[in-house]
Amino acid sequence: MCHCILNVNSKIMGLALYAGAVERVVKKYLAAGIGMIQLPCPELTYLGLKRWGMTRDQYDTPYYRRHCTTILTPYVDQIVDYTRNGYQVEAVIGVDGSPSCGVHRTCIGYRGGMIGGEPSPQFEELQEPGVFIRTLAEMLNAQGLSIPMEAIREDDPV
Repeated sequence: MCHCILNVNSKIMGLALYAGAVERVVKKYLAAGIGMIQLPCPELTYLGLKRWGMTRDQYDTPYYRRHCTTILTPYVDQIVDYTRNGYQVEAVIGVDGSPSCGVHRTCIGYRGGMIGGEPSPQFEELQEPGVFIRTLAEMLNAQGLSIPMEAIREDDPV
């Protein structure tokens, strides 16, 4: 499960649309007796809490992809270990619209410029995964694992 589903405090300040955790999502899995693994927040661990909103274009760099691979490695190892010991990993749950954790949708666009020099950056949605989710899928596939990828929408986290 992507980090901000269980801890909204990892989001860009002022961007949270819910408090704490996405309770309806978490309760659903708890009620079904399904354990959850909280993935690290790649944006927080890369740029910290005082970061700006960015698009996939800005994060899709060799440096950020390497960062994603580094922080995902122990989690992929854990998932492999679970599957080899008879556990079923139900799904990876991402957050659509995120440049990193989008599963079905991400945001793209970059115009460059200085802070305060131009109007808000223009971006658009793209029907593709974000950088972190794409990296995770590639790492799981390299281990021979095909795990379903699902997503919540930030504007409707049901």
